[in-house]
Amino acid sequence: MHKAYLAGWLCLVLCLTACDAQPARVPTIQVTLFTSPAPTAQPTKETAWLTLSPGIALLRTPAQVNGHTERLIVARVDAQRATLRVLYDPQAPRSVRDWQAASSATLVINGGFFDKDYRATGLLIADGQAFGRSYRGFGGMFFLRHGKPGIQSLRAQPYRPDPAIRQAVQSFPMLVVDGRRVPPIEDGERRNRRSFVAIDRQGRVLLGVTLMAQWTLNDLADFLATSPALNARHALNLDGGASAGLWLGGRDDLSMNSFEPVPAVIAVFDL
Repeated sequence: MHKAYLAGWLCLVLCLTACDAQPARVPTIQVTLFTSPAPTAQPTKETAWLTLSPGIALLRTPAQVNGHTERLIVARVDAQRATLRVLYDPQAPRSVRDWQAASSATLVINGGFFDKDYRATGLLIADGQAFGRSYRGFGGMFFLRHGKPGIQSLRAQPYRPDPAIRQAVQSFPMLVVDGRRVPPIEDGERRNRRSFVAIDRQGRVLLGVTLMAQWTLNDLADFLATSPALNARHALNLDGGASAGLWLGGRDDLSMNSFEPVPAVIAVFDL
């Protein structure tokens, strides 16, 4: 996401700095935090996970959002049986389909936000090489430390350089922290396609994208906090709109391409 989209997002940074801790105003959605919410995006009957390889499974999970029945594409990755890498090339941005073809990864999903020159707006670490600067006081970071995946809230746990982190993507806002959705996110109730990265309660990585441009960030936070099939412990928004996409090699029917090129992706490789 860049240009006008990025400018709008950056105007919301001061609001988003509070998203991990406390609401600033009366929310515009109907949700009761940290009890038993009546979410705006609700999981319906889940379909079964499709095993693609020992380390990767895929789910097309249905949801009700904004009066529409939607299906999300979600990949579940066991980092002990698959390799996750961050790929970054601001000089040659590509659609997620082209990233998958060029890298021969099993699947890829778009990374975080970037500017008009296709440079990451937050910190990004690709195979141990760091680019950009860390967000301060807001957002979150997906990382692999000693090969073990994790997500941390940068508001609660600011980034400190760590040579053990070989792969990382920062974005915003956090959506779920310790199994609970964050306080209401002031995003102007804008609806769009969304992509996300999450960690489930078994420590597996979830990479997902919505198919329809019907989702607010609050909708996505509600869904991820309540979906029994995903069982998310932590979740981070990646990007939305034309940048959002997930591509699975050889399975166009289980993929969603980005509408515009992106400079960074999270890529998954079978061992």
